[in-house]
Amino acid sequence: MAIMRARRHLTSSSLAPPPSPIPTAKGSRSAAVDDQILSEYLHKSLQIPDLTLPESHFAASTHRSIPEDIDYGSVKTRDGDSILRLLRSAKACGVFRINGLGVSTDELRSIVAEAESVFRVSKEVRTKFRRNYDEVTGNKEEFVWLRSEEEMVEWAEEAIGCERYQSFSKKMERIASKLHELGEELGLVFSENSGWPAQRRIGEMGPVLSLYRYNHDSLMDDISPLPSERNSESGYHALTLHLPIQHCEFRIQSHQGPLSFHASPGSIVATIGEQLEEWSQGEFKSVSGEFIFDSELHGRQASLSIVLKCSPLNLNHGHNKINKVISIADQFLIAFIFIILYKVVMFLFS
Repeated sequence: MAIMRARRHLTSSSLAPPPSPIPTAKGSRSAAVDDQILSEYLHKSLQIPDLTLPESHFAASTHRSIPEDIDYGSVKTRDGDSILRLLRSAKACGVFRINGLGVSTDELRSIVAEAESVFRVSKEVRTKFRRNYDEVTGNKEEFVWLRSEEEMVEWAEEAIGCERYQSFSKKMERIASKLHELGEELGLVFSENSGWPAQRRIGEMGPVLSLYRYNHDSLMDDISPLPSERNSESGYHALTLHLPIQHCEFRIQSHQGPLSFHASPGSIVATIGEQLEEWSQGEFKSVSGEFIFDSELHGRQASLSIVLKCSPLNLNHGHNKINKVISIADQFLIAFIFIILYKVVMFLFS
């Protein structure tokens, strides 16, 4: 609209005929007047209009903060600056990153072969432990790791062999234990820094560990919808810990809009779940997210990720701690009572 107004302005200005040529008369006064008229005409004609361009479509995402990258060691030692950045990122965009968990790239690559065999067999055999998203495109598959269920153990041993399953199980359990440890530590961080009433307690939800396989043959990054446009996969949990096995992008859909950033193997992407949002009375906003793998970078080989959805019960420890705090006035009162009792006892025995 601003450009059209400028065009109309230029058109209307150009409709006026130019001034007459400077006369060849000998009088200098006539030439001076005509020079002034010509100068005014040129000034108006050559004036650049004030154009107002529309706002950039990417302005919002450009100024949106990138999730913080926190070292796990600083989380365990409760480094003040690191904890502050973690909480700030969780409040601002519902996601933050944790590095230094102790899961190496070689360790992640070593489970790829066993994982591929699990997905290859699970395609042929119907099982409740396997889920397939985007049935039309075959974009992503999920294998739910429930080692405590005897049915899954028997199925896996029969599908890929006992020896191969034992190797695969040890690797998965080691990664699972580290993710569980991280989830419990994050639960303590949130509970220690909460100021909510003691009545707000988080419900018990069992952890769910899943192995995801992304098929590059059918993956279409440019038209892939954001997670919120699909059926919810996150379930009702407090935290979701995402561990990629290859370099990729992580894309989220939050209350502020879409956001994507780089994720690397061994680095954890932690997203806030609905349960934690309710527990914090809306201070931490839940988000849904997923990994986006570049098919040109990884070729035709499928990509993998490990995801833990958990609800650490130690989120309630902060409330228990509040109930156990004794005020200074109460401490003085208790000390005074002990002194009186001591004097009474000493008087009786004297």
